[in-house]
Amino acid sequence: MSVIIHPSRSGKARTQGASPTRKAVLPLTRNSSDSRLCAQCPRAGNSGHVGLCGNAFAKICPLRCPVERKAREEHWRKRFLFGDRPFWWVHESGYYSQAPAQVHQFPSSCETGPGSPSGHCMITGAALWPIMTAISSQLATRTHSHWVRMIPSLAYCTFLLAVGLSRIFLLAHFPHQVLGGLITGAVLGWLMTPRVPTERELSFYGLTSLALLLGASLIYWTLFTLGLDLSWSISLASKWCERPEWVHVDSRPFASLSRDSGAALGLGIALHSPCYAQVRRAYMGHGQKIACLVLAMGLLGPLDWLGHPPQISLFYIFNFLKYTLWPCLVLALVPWVVYTFSAHETPPVRSS
Repeated sequence: MSVIIHPSRSGKARTQGASPTRKAVLPLTRNSSDSRLCAQCPRAGNSGHVGLCGNAFAKICPLRCPVERKAREEHWRKRFLFGDRPFWWVHESGYYSQAPAQVHQFPSSCETGPGSPSGHCMITGAALWPIMTAISSQLATRTHSHWVRMIPSLAYCTFLLAVGLSRIFLLAHFPHQVLGGLITGAVLGWLMTPRVPTERELSFYGLTSLALLLGASLIYWTLFTLGLDLSWSISLASKWCERPEWVHVDSRPFASLSRDSGAALGLGIALHSPCYAQVRRAYMGHGQKIACLVLAMGLLGPLDWLGHPPQISLFYIFNFLKYTLWPCLVLALVPWVVYTFSAHETPPVRSS
């Protein structure tokens, strides 16, 4: 039974739904902690106390209780601006305090960054968009079948759906975070595909990498000065992960920053290297392309294994250097090696 306590002019509490001699007790529901906190907030101009439950509490109490209003603002700011992850939300939310939820975690569940939006879905959607459009353009010139030309788009959507469902199943993201990542990734791919900066100067890539590093650092310290700690997700992930070794260092917010800035710089170095200049217009057969794929995968594996030092500061430095080397290997060095050792005669050159 929910009890509403009204302050009277004499300062005594008058109850509704309970006898005068019976002490009114607020119900212990999932909002009981909020109700107890709000019940301690005095009404303006009166020394009495008010306890509001259910929807009335949610709508009226924050207007009268500054402490509860601040807590709720922090809750919604984290939910929409940062985003909780399901594997710690089930413990922190308080909805399962009476009957704890039994959840099964996986080694890929314990990511430390904020969950909104899903980075896996966003990066996958943006990276596969130009591949999908390129294959669709090739099929459009070779077939008139509408269904055949729809195969790349259907494969793109099916793969993104599988990625999104896997992130939900692993308790790494909520459905709305996955949906936001899919939409954002597709929009980014659509916007950036016609604007690939292949003809830009090397300084453009260097300044882009520097702007990412300085801009993100400035935003971080500004928010930290204002009282917003962006590392709040790291403590929650470490607290509620079943195994400490499942807490991945490469999922921290600054890890993605070092990765993206390093990749931007590495792309510029690769596109302006002498190796890329020799192979950019050369024709390579299917065997040479397969050899490039095998050699690149063989080199990227050890490079990824070497980039995980135990110290956090060294990890960020190695992560930056690793993703700077990746475009250089894939775009320039590996194709040049395969082209140099496999071409016995001058191959035809593609027109620009």
